[in-house]
Amino acid sequence: MTRIIEGWTDPPAILPSEQSRADSRLHRLRINGKTFLVLKQRGRFADIAYDHGRLLAPEIVDGVFPEIVATIARSLDLPNPRHNRVAQAVYRCYSDRVLANSSAEFRAGAEALADGVFAGVADPPFSRRQVLDAVVAIEVGNLVDGLARLLEIPVARVREIIGLGLMLGSEQTDQDATAYVQKARRDAGEQDALAGAFRQVTGPNNRVDFACTGFSIPGRFTRDGRHIHARNLDADLYAWNRTPVLFLIDETPANAAWHRYAAFGTAGLIYPGGISGINDAGLAVSLHQLSTTRYRSTVRGDIAPFVQQRILREAATVDEAADIARDSRHFAAWVIFCSEAKTGRAIRIEVNGDGVRVSQAMAEPLAQTNHFLAHDLFERRFDARDAHFTPTFGKWLESRARYFAVRDAMDSARMPPSMDVDWAIDRLSASDDWYLEQIQKKRGPGTPSGASRRSFGRVVRKAYGQLASIVVGDPQRRPGRDEVWMTIGDREPAPHSHYAGWRIDWAAFDLKPLDDRPIRRTRQFEKADLSNWEQGLERYVWARVSLNRPRDQVGKLLRRAASTGEWRAGLVRANHLLGAAIDLAAADGVVEVPYHYMRARVRHALGEYAGATEDWRLLRDIWAVQQRQPGEAATWPAQPAAMPLLHPFEAALVLLLSTATEDLQQGAPAWAGRSARLSEARTLLGTLAKETFGTNRPHHFDLERWIECADAVERDGGAAAALPELNFITVE
Repeated sequence: MTRIIEGWTDPPAILPSEQSRADSRLHRLRINGKTFLVLKQRGRFADIAYDHGRLLAPEIVDGVFPEIVATIARSLDLPNPRHNRVAQAVYRCYSDRVLANSSAEFRAGAEALADGVFAGVADPPFSRRQVLDAVVAIEVGNLVDGLARLLEIPVARVREIIGLGLMLGSEQTDQDATAYVQKARRDAGEQDALAGAFRQVTGPNNRVDFACTGFSIPGRFTRDGRHIHARNLDADLYAWNRTPVLFLIDETPANAAWHRYAAFGTAGLIYPGGISGINDAGLAVSLHQLSTTRYRSTVRGDIAPFVQQRILREAATVDEAADIARDSRHFAAWVIFCSEAKTGRAIRIEVNGDGVRVSQAMAEPLAQTNHFLAHDLFERRFDARDAHFTPTFGKWLESRARYFAVRDAMDSARMPPSMDVDWAIDRLSASDDWYLEQIQKKRGPGTPSGASRRSFGRVVRKAYGQLASIVVGDPQRRPGRDEVWMTIGDREPAPHSHYAGWRIDWAAFDLKPLDDRPIRRTRQFEKADLSNWEQGLERYVWARVSLNRPRDQVGKLLRRAASTGEWRAGLVRANHLLGAAIDLAAADGVVEVPYHYMRARVRHALGEYAGATEDWRLLRDIWAVQQRQPGEAATWPAQPAAMPLLHPFEAALVLLLSTATEDLQQGAPAWAGRSARLSEARTLLGTLAKETFGTNRPHHFDLERWIECADAVERDGGAAAALPELNFITVE
């Protein structure tokens, strides 16, 4: 054990009595050579927040806080000075409002964390206000996303601009920004410009994205009869795994009726129970982020992660969890996914600024991703205000693909009961695209095996995944039978890394490494040699970081927009890294559609049109072969070993964007096959809209954007048409 988990028997770090406000004990460990922290704390919320900040101050100033602070600052640095001032004023108002309208308990905790950080380090690389901004950034980002979407909807735009003017004026922000917004009420051109500015603020390279997959399995469907609740946290916060933290928290000194809980996070995470965890009653939770235009910034409430933490500490059943959520007010849209070990029941608590919906409790295996599942008012995604939207159609597809993949996997393993921790680890790291599996089934046995495998896109784990966690709860609540499993982050994506398993002794308020196999990893790579392919995932992540986490010449994260030269340098690096990922996958006989697609996009942005055309041609060839009848499947190329498939949405974008590239390569939009290619792209997009959303219902606004893009390329040529911003998150 000591060879695997180093430092567990060493005395924990404890603050001197004059410096501490709670009973806090920090174990700094090395697990398989990777830094891992265990923080056990007993006290009131504000006091444990202070000790957290002070004990972990060195890790916090080198962790996710600088990344969040830089992302906020960079996203608000717009080229137009007035738009820049408006965006900064709006963000300032929202951040201040959310903190001011949160409960006194949460505000005290936020202030205490800042106190602890500033007491623990002499010269932190951020201000006190930036610490407070980072604490609520996950919720404020949702509000800004909702505003950006409303500004793009004609029937909602003017109303929102009026509201912005009132907000900026009443809160005495920048007078020039207020005057500009008030002017935009009467100027359609300025309204379009303002909408475009906020689209840039919330663009794919100026935000922290989350894509979380969770599931719960009642004990009657598992191998050993214990309840399982698992989740991926797919957050593109790339400093998360420098110091992952397993928390054991006891807030009962503030209220003896509350519960102790174990939770998962990173240094600086003020609400460890806000990601996922389990309490001493066997109640498990995980939080899933959504987007909505039905948000509120003036309600008296709490940010969703803190509401979930309150559920862990105060609820013993899913019914009590629902009551806490109903009694709370909410700023934006989330799902708090709860399950209880005693009965196996699970519920989805779906919230937005308007209220709460709670699903029927079910003692069945259930899955949850990043979209609402209740069939009521929350399901009005495409009404006049686009109540619950996803930023892109690709995101709409991938959330559903992850949900269907987990649902189907659990259905297949229900009887006889075959699900356990190893099954959950495999499922959280799964690499098959559910939509491509359906295409493969329709094509029949002629399609090569492995055709649905994907490095990134519509798969259960994202390439930028930062955490996977599993809790195991004993239905009979026998001592020492609850377990927690957490990735240590020794590789990317985190769901591919090693898990450390711990047994919880609630009575003794203690954790111990499991005696039997305390370190585990997914089994999927034991069956086939895909080590090169797996390394390629890291190169893909590094390519994304080159663009959405730009740094200066000494490697410091930029807190401003990248210059033209810096952006181009990022593109050059991304191009190189994507090429490395392609080569690594090819070494294992795999062609990765996402890698070639993004390299084509990057090469196009660099002006390397010949190279981009090569990647587009490869993808079009895959689509052409895929379109042949199943009886002709013998014509699949002998190499690669795993011939990929394309989703029709991907095929449409390949056809469209390759046309724009070849227009620039050839110097004029007049070459053979051009019109037919664009016509096929438009047909595919139109068919997707009809088949996905029906003929008499509005479809996803992002599909409309791509159709408009196709029209612009047809009309103006690839040199004049404005292409959407590169999107590594869902590969469009």
